Amino acid sequence: MEDEVLARLTYRPAVEALTPIPWPEKLAPMVIEQSTSGVDPLPKSDVLVVTWTEAEFEALADVLTPGHPSTEWAHYTKDWSVYESQLTDRSPAKEARRLGEYALTGIGTKHVLCFHSQLHLATDGLAPPIVQLWRQIIAEVEPELVITTGTAGGIGTTTALGDVFVVNNAKFNCTKGFKDKTWAQQRFEGPPIPDAPVGTTGYLAEAQNALIPVNAGHLRPQATRDPQISVGGDVETVDYFGFADTDDSYGILKNDPSAHTEEMDDATLALALSLPSAISGTRWLSIRNASDPEVPSSIGDLEAQKQWASQIYQKYGYWTTVGSAITCWAVIADLD
Repeated sequence: MEDEVLARLTYRPAVEALTPIPWPEKLAPMVIEQSTSGVDPLPKSDVLVVTWTEAEFEALADVLTPGHPSTEWAHYTKDWSVYESQLTDRSPAKEARRLGEYALTGIGTKHVLCFHSQLHLATDGLAPPIVQLWRQIIAEVEPELVITTGTAGGIGTTTALGDVFVVNNAKFNCTKGFKDKTWAQQRFEGPPIPDAPVGTTGYLAEAQNALIPVNAGHLRPQATRDPQISVGGDVETVDYFGFADTDDSYGILKNDPSAHTEEMDDATLALALSLPSAISGTRWLSIRNASDPEVPSSIGDLEAQKQWASQIYQKYGYWTTVGSAITCWAVIADLD
């Protein structure tokens, strides 16, 4: 049992309130009230944003559903019985007895369905059920864009704590339970996104220069500069708790030199969209923040490095996710 995986997924930090974010006029996220039951299909929306860990969940709610904290999001239990038998004793969904939580918000003219998944590649059965969930919720929401977002391990010495990477390529690097799957080392390229900003223009520039900095002080002293947003490259999805260190002990950099971050779920979205009967041409992005940067091997052995990475995450995971949640806002605002 890899306790580090569950510790990362379930850790919920106690944090002080955000400094108010100076949203541009008429583009502040605004919660859209809804009357719904957890067994109902998700409401149709222009954009679907999915996050994963408890720290990410809390930060995404504070940024994109202000005044409507994560504890008030609706529970999603549709077709629960189909998934229950695919869970393990390590599945957060098994304890929560739901597939996730969600809330609807507006950014300009766009309706955005924010979703926190209780299913995860590294904790559930070998089907894996997260791929089934992706297909189910995308079919219900019918979004023009799907974003998977949250914390990740940074790759490379130039990646600083809190840096955000906007990519639409994902690669599996599965060496544990899923190593025999045909897709265990598959790389996926997302469809072109002509509406997405290039470089740091439009609202991405606004996010980086004016919105993220107001809360970036919470990343000190570990970070020596404000987070930067980069567009392009890959995200690497592993099925174990690993991290990039300066010796590349887990082979994460070697496996995908184009990856800026590694995490445990994003390539499942690309896999779901590649299967027969998937909604053809659905556009998607991974927007991940470096919640724990590349670990200096000089810290000690892998156990010491693991503890260092976990401590960094616990202290900064929420605050780095504020940056990626604002980046999600910027991408959506640029679609408006």
